[in-house]
Amino acid sequence: TIMRFLTTGEIVNSVNFPTTLLETRDTQTSVRIGIVNQNVSGSLAQILAVFGDKDLNILQQVNKSRGDIAYNVVDVELRDDVDWPMVQKDLTTIPEVISSRFILGETPLGGYGYAVNHPEKGYSV
Repeated sequence: TIMRFLTTGEIVNSVNFPTTLLETRDTQTSVRIGIVNQNVSGSLAQILAVFGDKDLNILQQVNKSRGDIAYNVVDVELRDDVDWPMVQKDLTTIPEVISSRFILGETPLGGYGYAVNHPEKGYSV
């Protein structure tokens, strides 16, 4: 199940995270983004606002929570004119976001994958 998580972002049989399953995506035309955040009111709205502010089309999205933690997986239309590292930074620096991970599939967007929003150290890739 760890390989499934690494390649698709899906979570199955986890102690700390909710089961999260998505339909298969077209790795040539989309980017999958996994986002872990505090399960508090307004977090999902802030996350989705980043995509809206950047005029990114969400192809599919799932939000699951367990206790104080929520896990979101969002498939976004892949476009060449998007500054993807900035999208990741904007998502990860939302105060309630703990971490984000871009699952690139077959498309080599390069230079980013996992990012964390550390309470004391701030944003790091």
